[in-house]
Amino acid sequence: MIRRIDPVGRTAFGVLCIGGMAAEALPVLIAAGAAGGVAFAVDGQEGKALAVWLLSWACAAFAGALFLAIFYTMWPLASDWIMEWPGYATGFAIAGAGLALMAVLLFAVPMPLYLAVILPLAATFATGAAVANRLAGLKAPAARPRQPVRIARRR
Repeated sequence: MIRRIDPVGRTAFGVLCIGGMAAEALPVLIAAGAAGGVAFAVDGQEGKALAVWLLSWACAAFAGALFLAIFYTMWPLASDWIMEWPGYATGFAIAGAGLALMAVLLFAVPMPLYLAVILPLAATFATGAAVANRLAGLKAPAARPRQPVRIARRR
């Protein structure tokens, strides 16, 4: 069984968790932009409705591009265990927790904007890199070493 994951694989998984944050933010930003735009339009503030809708969808497009760029560059550096479902599930769970932390820091805690963005990104990366050695994917058949075939001796 694999005892350790190399530093490049751990780093790649941490960065892929940040890419997972971008992937999960994409539908949230699209829905929030549409709902916010409709809410402001119903209230009679058409200019603000258009701004909320366009800016939210522009952020969604940026999140989609960020997701593609991260996964395109980091995927080849990741280890084989990321290709199995425990790696996907763990990465997207860490990304969801990081995205929730970012939402709390942005909307509920009086904190500078740059800290409310940098702290969840750093926490997501650090958690992904730390969890990489403990993934359930390490117990997958592909990660297990092959046992030598024993040949029975005849007497």
